Amino acid sequence: MKLDELKSIIQASDGKCFALEYAEALLEKVNCIEANEKYAALIAQLRAAKEQGDLRGRVLEVNFVNAFAEHGVELDYGVKQGMPGDIDFCWSLSDLRVFIEMKLLGEDNKTKESIKQQLAEHGVSATFFTEDTYDVARIQRDIFSKSSIKKFNPKPGAKEINLVAVDVSELQLGTVDIGDCLLAALGNKVAAQYYHPSILRPQIVGVFEYADIDSLRPEQVEWIREFHKLPDTHPHPREYIHGILFLFREPKERAALSYQLNGAVTWNPALMDEKRAGQIANTLHHIIPCVGVES
Repeated sequence: MKLDELKSIIQASDGKCFALEYAEALLEKVNCIEANEKYAALIAQLRAAKEQGDLRGRVLEVNFVNAFAEHGVELDYGVKQGMPGDIDFCWSLSDLRVFIEMKLLGEDNKTKESIKQQLAEHGVSATFFTEDTYDVARIQRDIFSKSSIKKFNPKPGAKEINLVAVDVSELQLGTVDIGDCLLAALGNKVAAQYYHPSILRPQIVGVFEYADIDSLRPEQVEWIREFHKLPDTHPHPREYIHGILFLFREPKERAALSYQLNGAVTWNPALMDEKRAGQIANTLHHIIPCVGVES
């Protein structure tokens, strides 16, 4: 791919002028990936992007693949698990096959504009204190959506590991942290082991959190009803999703196009033992540096 072509793709997808400043850095990654025929479909979809959300999702995939390529690791793109749809990536690790479905979770425009206006007028945003619970709900919503059994086999093989990867970099103008991610995945009890009680949200029930419905408070029951929505015949993701990889883009000034990905995995305790989780995480974090958990 040539630089002019990449810039045309960015502009056709409503990319802003400042983003073009980082097109050359992205082009290096695109050309590195394009040299490997495994990623022909990814490059074709990048070329076909016509709107900003689609482009940025493909750019996330490019940066993700490049992180692995820099360590000499190839991923399979657009793979199946015996279901109708494709899963974004498969990573062969020793005797395991790690399937990864990705999502870039962008800041919704209404919240973004509200925060910017409050910061401009008052130097502080009340939205930070009122909308963070909503962002946890948005994270969960996308985890459930990306866990679809149209893609993931609800009965994975013994050597198959299913991960949902969610880029949360844009939530609350970049202030989302691992505490929010722990709440979304594992709930208040686990988050309280690592973070100050002020981050807890009593109404939240984590995606991987097992809870007896009769023991829940009314607001927790309502949370499940509102945000853990599944078709009646579908199994819960905690029965076949082994973990959630939360991704963060750095540095922020280049976070639209070419960037480094950092991340942290929250494991499903029902499906993962400490030894196997450690095996995957130790290798993964040589490629995607680990975002630490505060104590």
